Amino acid sequence: MVRGQGGEGKTGLAAEFARWMVRSQQMRRAAFVSVETHSHAAAVLDAFGRQLVGPGYSVATFDDLEKAILPVERALVEQATLLVVDNMESILLPPFIAAETPPALSEDARLELASILQLCARLNAVGDTRLVFTSREPLPAPFAGEKQRRELYQLDREDAVKLVERVLNAAGGDGGGAGDAAREQIEALVDAVHCHIRTLTLLAPALRERGVEATREALVELMAEMEKRFPGSREKSVFASVELSLRRMSPANRDRARVLGVFHGGVNLVALHLMMQWEMADVGALAGELIATGLATPNRYDHLTLNPALCPYLRGRMDAAERAALITRWVAVMGAYVVFLEQQLRRNIELAATLTLLELPNLFALFDLVQRAGGVKATIDLAISLYSLLQALGKPRLLGRVGQVRDAAAAALGDAWNKARFQAAWTRIEQQFADGRLREALDGAQALLQRARAAGEQAYPSADYDLAAACGLLARVLEKMGVGGSKQALPLLDEARQRFKAVVAETMASTCLAIQGNCLVNLGRFDEASASHEDCIQRDEQLGNDRQVAAVKCALGIVRLHQGRLPEALEACVEARKRFTAWGDLGSVAGIWIQTGGVYQEAGLPEEAEDAYRKALAIMVQLGDVAGQARTLGQLGSLCIENLNRIEEAAALYRQAADKYVEKCDVANEGTMRSNLAFALQILRRLEEARQEICRAIDCSAQFGHASEPWKTWNVLAGIETDAGYPAAAAEAKGKAIACYLTYRRAGGENHNRDGRIALAVTQSLLAGDPAPAASLLEQQLPRFEAAGAGGFIRALQAIVSGSRDRAPADATDLQCTMAAEILLLIETLEKAGNQRLE
Repeated sequence: MVRGQGGEGKTGLAAEFARWMVRSQQMRRAAFVSVETHSHAAAVLDAFGRQLVGPGYSVATFDDLEKAILPVERALVEQATLLVVDNMESILLPPFIAAETPPALSEDARLELASILQLCARLNAVGDTRLVFTSREPLPAPFAGEKQRRELYQLDREDAVKLVERVLNAAGGDGGGAGDAAREQIEALVDAVHCHIRTLTLLAPALRERGVEATREALVELMAEMEKRFPGSREKSVFASVELSLRRMSPANRDRARVLGVFHGGVNLVALHLMMQWEMADVGALAGELIATGLATPNRYDHLTLNPALCPYLRGRMDAAERAALITRWVAVMGAYVVFLEQQLRRNIELAATLTLLELPNLFALFDLVQRAGGVKATIDLAISLYSLLQALGKPRLLGRVGQVRDAAAAALGDAWNKARFQAAWTRIEQQFADGRLREALDGAQALLQRARAAGEQAYPSADYDLAAACGLLARVLEKMGVGGSKQALPLLDEARQRFKAVVAETMASTCLAIQGNCLVNLGRFDEASASHEDCIQRDEQLGNDRQVAAVKCALGIVRLHQGRLPEALEACVEARKRFTAWGDLGSVAGIWIQTGGVYQEAGLPEEAEDAYRKALAIMVQLGDVAGQARTLGQLGSLCIENLNRIEEAAALYRQAADKYVEKCDVANEGTMRSNLAFALQILRRLEEARQEICRAIDCSAQFGHASEPWKTWNVLAGIETDAGYPAAAAEAKGKAIACYLTYRRAGGENHNRDGRIALAVTQSLLAGDPAPAASLLEQQLPRFEAAGAGGFIRALQAIVSGSRDRAPADATDLQCTMAAEILLLIETLEKAGNQRLE
C-alpha cells in the first residue's frame, strides 16, 4: 500500500510501478480503478472486468456479484495481473475526522469500504494476482500489514537533510542558510519531524525566514503543547504542523481562520463572507494565505478544500460560548446556501452538482443539527432540498437516509394539511418514481391530488401553486405508463399549465409542455410532440433554464427518431451528451447513451448501438443505479433479438432486467421484461419456461389496467400455446387479448399503429357515406400486408366496405389481436351508427 498526503504522487507512483512490472515481465498485465469515481464494490468489479475480460463485460448482466466475479477470476488465473486501487481515502476517513463526520456519511463510507476490501481480498487470492492500494490513511485488516506499507512522507534521513539544505540554499543563505547552519542542527530538525516530507514541505517558509534552529525549537515546543492539549493522540504531530502553518499567517488572517472550526472539510468563500459580514477582499486575503501555507486547496466556484486536520484542530481550541455563537451563524448561512444550490439546479447544473459534492460533509452536518433541534417543518424543508440536490450524484444510501428523516418528521405533523405535509408527500412520491416503483408512485400521486383538490387553493399560502404541482406530478407518473397513461395525462397537464400561469410560475408551466411532448410521442402524434417541445425550448431559453433546454432538445431527438430524421436525432444526442458531461450529470449522460443506441439501432448499425448501450450500462453500474441498469439490459436484449440474432443472449439479458426490476419493486417494468423474456424463450422452443414467464407478466400487468397494455402479454401466451400444440388454450388466450384491447378502445384508447390508422380512415369514410376513399386505400395497402402475412386484415376490411357485417374474419389465426379487435370495433361502430339513423 502506497500511503501519502494529497499531491505527493501516490497515483503516479503506483501507475508507473504497474507499468514497470508489466514491461519487466514480472506481471503480464495491469488494471486500474479509482474508488473516488467507482465508490462501491459492484462498480470496482465492473471496472476491472471491462479491462480484464473485455469491453462487453458488465456486472449488471449477472444475477449477483458472486456470479459476476467468476469471469474476472478466470481472467486472473490465466495471466498474472497487478490490480491498482487508487484513492482509498475517498471512503476511508482519518480517525480525527471520523468522530466528527455526520452519521449518514460515515455509515455510507463504512459499508462501501467493507465491501470493496472483501472484493479485493478475494481477487488477491486468485492465481498470481497482486494488489497495490494508494491512500492517505492506513487500511484496516486484512491489508493493515506494516511490511506492505510504503509511506511517501517518510523520507530517507539523508534525503530529508538534503531537502532542508536545498530550501536553505534557495534562500540565498539569508535567514540561516546552509552555510550558517551546522549539519547537526538540520539533523535534529529532521529527527523532530521523523523525516515527514509533508511537514518539511510546510516548514519551508519558516526555514527561510527563521533558520533551522529557531524552527526546530518552535516545533519541539508545539509538540509539547499538542501533547498537553491532545494527550496520547497520534494526530498531535499533524495538529502541530497545522499550528505551525497558522503561525505563518498574518495576525489578522490567523484570527479570521478561527471561524473555520465550525465548518467540515471545506468552505465556500461567498458563504463565509455572508456568515461573518467581512469584505470580500478580506475573505480573499484569508483564502490566499490558507492556500499559500498548504492549509487549503482551491476549487472551482470560490470553494476551498481545507486540510483534513484544520477544522477539528480549530474546533478543539474554541470554548463553548464561541462555538455556539458561530454555529448559530453557520446554520443560518448554510440554510441560505442550500436554497442557492437548489436554485442553481435549473440555472447552472454544473455549479450545483460540483458544490453539492464538495459540500456533502457540511450539508449533512447541517442536516443533523436541524434534525436534533426538533423543528419538524425546518427538517422537512431541508430534507426536500437535500433530496433535490442529491438525485443526480449517485448516492442511493444518502437519499435513503434523507427520505427516512423526512418521513419521520412528516409523521410528527399528524393529520394537519399544510405546506410541509404536501412537500413531504411530494418528495416521497418523487423518490418512488425515481426508484421505478410506479404502482406506489401512481397511488401516492392520485391521493395527493385528491387531498389538494379537497383542501382547495386557499388551504394555506401557496396552496394554489401546490395544486398545480400535484396535477403535474400525476401527469409525469402517467406518462411513464405508456399509451393509456399518456392519454389520461394530457388534460392534467393542461390544467397544471393554466394553474401555473395563474400564479406566474412560468418555469413550471414550461415543464408541463415538455411532459406533454413526451405524452404525444407515446401516442404517436409526432408533429404535435415536435411543436410542444419546440415551444418549451423557446420558453426555457428566454427563462435561462439551460438544463431543461438541453433535456428537451434531447427529447426532441426522440421525436426526430420516430419521424425517420436520423441524422438530426443523432446530432441531438451528441449535443446533449456534451452538455451533460460538462455539467457532471452522469445519470443523464447514461440516458443519452441509451437514446444514442436507439438511433443507431434504427439506422441499422447494431454494433454501434451495442457499444452505446454498453457505455450506458457501465455508467449505471458506476452510479449504482439498479433501475437504469435494468432499462439498459432491456435495450440490449431487444438489440440482440431484433438485429443481432443472439436469442440466447437476449433471453439472459431480459431475465437480468426482470430480476433487477424485482429488486426495485417495479412491477410494471418487471412485467414488460418477463413478456419479452417469454417471447425469446418461445423462439428458443423452451415453451414451458416461456409459459411460466408470460403468466408472471400477466399477473404484473393486471395491477395497472390499460396502462400496461395487457393484450400484448395475452397475445404472447397465445403464440406459446399455439407452438406447444394446444389450440384451445391458444384461442382462449387470444380471446382474452382481443377482449382487453376492445375494453381499452371502447374506453377511448387510441391505436396509433398502421392497422389502427387504416381502420380509423375506413371508419371515417363509411360514416361519411363515401366508401370510395376507403376502398382505394385498402387496395393500396393489400400488397404490404400480404407480404407481412396479415393480408386477412385488409380483406376483412374490404368485405366490410362492401357491406358485410360478418364477424368471422376476426377469428382468423393469422391476425394479430389488435387487428381482430379493429375489425370487431369497426362493425360495432357501423351497426351503432345504423341503429341511431333508424331511430
